[in-house]
Amino acid sequence: MRILVAVACLLPFALAAEAGINRHSPDAAVNAAYAADETAIQGRGAGIMGDNTLRSRFFSRSLLRSLAANEVIADARTAPPAVVGDLFSDQAPHMVALRVAPISENRDTAKVLAEFARGDGARERLTYAMVYERGEWRIDDITYAMLDGESHTLRGELAAN
Repeated sequence: MRILVAVACLLPFALAAEAGINRHSPDAAVNAAYAADETAIQGRGAGIMGDNTLRSRFFSRSLLRSLAANEVIADARTAPPAVVGDLFSDQAPHMVALRVAPISENRDTAKVLAEFARGDGARERLTYAMVYERGEWRIDDITYAMLDGESHTLRGELAAN
């Protein structure tokens, strides 16, 4: 009985503490992904795509499954996977002046815009679809706006192969 009374007394404090926890913003998660992927962006390493721990930190479970399935299919036919290299700079040479801004956010999903200049002066715009899972904001898809006005998505590229 004492345990029940103790739990009943502590429950309001636990609920208040949970409500006070500051969930990191989705744009902070995208900024962290760019920081973690710096070696790939600079062309000095594999970045997030070459590190399974970083992949699971920044990507949703669903996107991780899609990436893994695409890699298995590519291995079976001895062709490169749909995703080769850096996802975050869209293979832009000399990425500069990165700006990350939230577009929309609700309880479990969000959209974040990442915009930067390429070395040739053109601007790139990537829109990140985010999901809140396992206590963190994670990337679920990326939409790439092309310079000619066309666009494609990471999941679309994975499905096409």
